[in-house]
Amino acid sequence: MLSTGYPIQSTRKENMSAKTHKTKVGIIGANGYGGGQLAQILSSHPEVEVVGYSSRQFEGQPFRVAWPNSNDNHLFENMEAVLDKSDFIFLALPNGLAMDLVPGILERGKKVVDLSADFRLPAAEYQKWYGKIHSSPELIGQAAYGLPELERLAISQASLTANPGCYVTTAAMALLPLARAGLISGSVIVDGISGISGGGRNADGFSYAEVNENVAAYKIAGTHRHTAEMEANLTRAGQPSIVSFSPHIAPYTRGILCTCYVTPSRETSQAELEGLYHAVFEHEFFVRYTADLPTPKATVGSNRCDVSVRFDARANRIVVVAALDNLVKGMSGEAVQNMNLMLGLPEDMGLSKWGIWP
Repeated sequence: MLSTGYPIQSTRKENMSAKTHKTKVGIIGANGYGGGQLAQILSSHPEVEVVGYSSRQFEGQPFRVAWPNSNDNHLFENMEAVLDKSDFIFLALPNGLAMDLVPGILERGKKVVDLSADFRLPAAEYQKWYGKIHSSPELIGQAAYGLPELERLAISQASLTANPGCYVTTAAMALLPLARAGLISGSVIVDGISGISGGGRNADGFSYAEVNENVAAYKIAGTHRHTAEMEANLTRAGQPSIVSFSPHIAPYTRGILCTCYVTPSRETSQAELEGLYHAVFEHEFFVRYTADLPTPKATVGSNRCDVSVRFDARANRIVVVAALDNLVKGMSGEAVQNMNLMLGLPEDMGLSKWGIWP
């Protein structure tokens, strides 16, 4: 469902003062970067209490063993123990695991945000791009797609939300105004650059000696899984288009930068494009149009995506640059944004618009 209205404030805002307890939250798979970032964000959220973390690798050990930056006294537990005492569940697991777990979690009356790709695509598309037959295809249609700027109303009504990928969120924010205005002609080129945390905590081939003083393209020419999700979002925004996506890895820790190239479907100008981006994003909590070209560093630690547009009149091409923190707005921060909508809380509660600088 396409949501074209302004950000939704809590439908229960007037009743929040009457709440008698905080929502009890559990994180399944809390030893990865997504789970650790979730724990950090939720530790200062005023309306939730994190009551449990699960990790097969660290079960029975203190949370601080996996996350020395934390001040959390919980022990890692088995999944069932966390599910038993939680009202709301974040699944921060590798692709292919959530599809088997979600049906049972929903049957227990709990709401879920899944950070994997398991419920982002139709079953046939999932099998094509992820190489596995989906075990819960009946739930894919029930899952809201967790990009609030596109699907805010659906998320607010959902019990299951599929959190987007980090490259996908960046590209979607860059291209959303153009798609809504029908300004895209032909295919779209998306060049993406990610810091090494985008590969996960245990990614192969990301040793310091190999990544330092190097930049590498990977999974180009229509082979990266996020291509299908980018195209699905253009369809959601009203203008189906083919995406040519070329991701790169660069020697910094966190952050995504996407540069998107679009041939306009009609005559346009820099002034018109700036007005269009201002109009689409001026009421959004976490998307900021900026005249300056965005950088990932300015967004680190925030749930903000910075976007800027240029019209190359000589080449008749629109160039859009977008940047965000892949572990926050590109992952865990967006998951908390979705949780807020699902719980009827203010969408920006517990989330920072400020990056860490320097």
